[in-house]
Amino acid sequence: MLKIAICEDEEVHKKILVDLIGRYPFETDYSLTTFQYGYELIEASNKGMNFDIIFLDMRLGQEDGIDIANEIRKTDHTTRIIITTSLIEYAVLGYSVKASDFLLKPFPEEKLFQVLKKLENEIKYSRSSFHEIEINNEKIFLRSDEILYFESLGRKIKVATFEAEHEYYHTISALEKELDSLRFVLCHRSYIINLKNVKSIKTKTAVLKNGVMIPISPKRNQKVYDAFTRYMAGSME
Repeated sequence: MLKIAICEDEEVHKKILVDLIGRYPFETDYSLTTFQYGYELIEASNKGMNFDIIFLDMRLGQEDGIDIANEIRKTDHTTRIIITTSLIEYAVLGYSVKASDFLLKPFPEEKLFQVLKKLENEIKYSRSSFHEIEINNEKIFLRSDEILYFESLGRKIKVATFEAEHEYYHTISALEKELDSLRFVLCHRSYIINLKNVKSIKTKTAVLKNGVMIPISPKRNQKVYDAFTRYMAGSME
């Protein structure tokens, strides 16, 4: 799921953005959160509420959008910031906070859709190369190629790589929807395996490249075997 935020103090411009984003044909689900002032966005960020994309107005009452962006960057280096402004001169300032793009009010639909398409593709590629988890409000990026499996531990998920194991709060059902279905497969109600790091599939068991054996539930055995076969065929092309 894409997490999007709008920080805009003018209701008319906020409504335009909300409506336009609602009309864009996203390839995945998204959530949208709006803020009227920059300090509200900063407070949310400091509490661990992170976003994939932030539409940030350069003038929020007496607040400076660049100052707000700099505060966000102290805790979040990966969010895509889109500068929104009525003056082209302000757009140039976005480079100082590594803004991904800018939009001039009143937000041309074609330009906005171009920006969203570019960012959605960037995020999709980034997520396919790395898997992001959060532990104690700290983001950790794991190389997808290094992940062996995910295991459900009640309210937590354990992710195992060749080098380490991490536990974080999440659910196996939500995780399955987020992962690349061509690479990761739910083989058991408590396990998701990375097909890239599967050595072989046996009856009721997936043998990983490090020797670990992961159970496969009987009703998923054929599905897992078919997925592994497709993955191996695709990797050889």
